[in-house]
Amino acid sequence: MKAIQAAVCSVVLCIAMSTTVNVLAQPSTSGTEASAPTTTASDAKAAKAANKALRKAVIRQLSRTPGITVGGINVVAKAGVVTLLGVVPDTRQIELAGQIAQEVHGVTEVRNSLTLQTNGR
Repeated sequence: MKAIQAAVCSVVLCIAMSTTVNVLAQPSTSGTEASAPTTTASDAKAAKAANKALRKAVIRQLSRTPGITVGGINVVAKAGVVTLLGVVPDTRQIELAGQIAQEVHGVTEVRNSLTLQTNGR
């Protein structure tokens, strides 16, 4: 009887040990999260400054382009993506503004949401 109890204890101990080893061998998700880069205040500040500089560069280029009325155009820049919002007096300016914005250094994508000015607006 003691031999059977010893054998059962041995098996239970082996199972417990293998389970512990498997758990320890598994990659920890908390370790992965801990090694992920964190955004610091200085990173956020730098990103904001880069977005502002890109926005200004696009506005500058649009204002230097003959045939574009920039008074009704608002430019939003975020991480290289530029969104053009507002109204222009003729349809030709919608396409031209998108092309000009795409040519600005640092622009990775242009989302052109300009519309045609109507009803004296």
